[in-house]
Amino acid sequence: MFVLTNAGSTVIRHKWRSLMMLLVSAIMIFGVVFATAVSSASDKAHGETYKAQAPVAVIRPTAAMEKTIKGDDVSSVKKYMSFDEYGGYAMSMQQIGVQDPQFSISVSMPMRQTGSLKAIAGKSDENSTKTGGETTLFSFYDKNSVVINPWGSFKITQGKSLDYQGKDGKDVVVSQAFARKNNLQVGSTFKLGNPTTADTYEFKVRGIYTYTDPAPAGHGSDARLAKDNRDNAIYTEPAALTVNNLLSENPEGWLNPRFDVGFKLDSVDQYKTFVQTVKSMKLPKGYAISSPTLDQYNATLKPLDSLNAIMSKVRIGLYAGGGVILLLLVALALRKRRDEIAMDMVIGVTRARIGWQFSLETLIPTVPGLLIGGIAGALCAKPLGGALAKGFATPAVSACWMPMWYSIAIVAALAVIVFFRAIFAGTSHLFDTRDVTGNATQSTNAEVSAQTVENTENDTNANTDEQNSKDSNTNDDNASEDDTEAQA
Repeated sequence: MFVLTNAGSTVIRHKWRSLMMLLVSAIMIFGVVFATAVSSASDKAHGETYKAQAPVAVIRPTAAMEKTIKGDDVSSVKKYMSFDEYGGYAMSMQQIGVQDPQFSISVSMPMRQTGSLKAIAGKSDENSTKTGGETTLFSFYDKNSVVINPWGSFKITQGKSLDYQGKDGKDVVVSQAFARKNNLQVGSTFKLGNPTTADTYEFKVRGIYTYTDPAPAGHGSDARLAKDNRDNAIYTEPAALTVNNLLSENPEGWLNPRFDVGFKLDSVDQYKTFVQTVKSMKLPKGYAISSPTLDQYNATLKPLDSLNAIMSKVRIGLYAGGGVILLLLVALALRKRRDEIAMDMVIGVTRARIGWQFSLETLIPTVPGLLIGGIAGALCAKPLGGALAKGFATPAVSACWMPMWYSIAIVAALAVIVFFRAIFAGTSHLFDTRDVTGNATQSTNAEVSAQTVENTENDTNANTDEQNSKDSNTNDDNASEDDTEAQA
């Protein structure tokens, strides 16, 4: 009880130093717990979660090949891959063990604006006789086809999304920019023209969308032709092409559709095997295989990766900085405690009890700090990580116990240091300062006393001499008087 009382009294007496120790230990463990949660989330995202992805593979023109496909040169359609070519690669899926191959398919072709309907202009527009039209009609066969849309993902902001099982082929979704330019609303109707004939087709606005991905180069406001601007893209259901007879066995000119086929795979390992198989079959010149879904997934990890890189450095700084600051605070607490240790030993307190008291003075403020910071770090890891990693959850996991143990080890090491500081404290010079002062005082008093005695003796001798002089004078006077009387 004596030890605990003394330790508590010291902690309270030095409240600012104790508060600093509590805050430093709390901040240190909060930061390292959060950093560990971020690191664990990153490892899982790049490992277990990544391998569990079900990628969609596509075969598309390379960037160099895409530049040779001119939107105002109808001969460019000859560079498109045909549906039969895609079919050959689809057959290879069974060779790698895919029992039930599944595909996402989209078909696109230019369409002319009609009447009052106007597309958003391009930077260097050409006549529709060269381009086939000012808009691009995309037909998606299922919702998964939207995921691999080469012009980016989008979301419906008004109305409804497409009904991929629809039969009339009239429903479409248009961009918000296109709707504003033409005063279109959900339920509005408009007509598009055939790219090579005078035929027109009526469509109905089922929904209005906005893109959630950045525009690919050449398909945003920088588009050279209006039909290449993705805001002029009109997305529709599969029936639109068949109902309006836009697909034929021997298409001519711009009626030659551009196919985009996605090969659905069960795992990343299966995707890698499929890539090797397709390459062994030799791709058409200027084409490459990739996975837009894996690219999108990796893009979502960039904020997490950036945060993890920062927190890895912060974690090292917190361990080193927190440990050094706590050590300095402990060293400050041990200053000028030698006489206190000596006095405790004089009254019978053992070195071990003194060491335990000093250890408690370290543990009393730091242990609550570790508890507060550790609990706060575990509770805040997920929401804080979600905010800093743009929605990517970073929940506290079992690995977060490790930094807690490291922090506890740092505090325990400090407690051991101060314990042995008391154990090995020297007491041979106890009251040295006071002895020197006492001797000096005694010496001074002796000198003063000697001087006083000497002065007293001098005064006494002086008084004696004066008295003798007076007596001599008196005798002389008496003698003179006697002589005078005798003469008379």
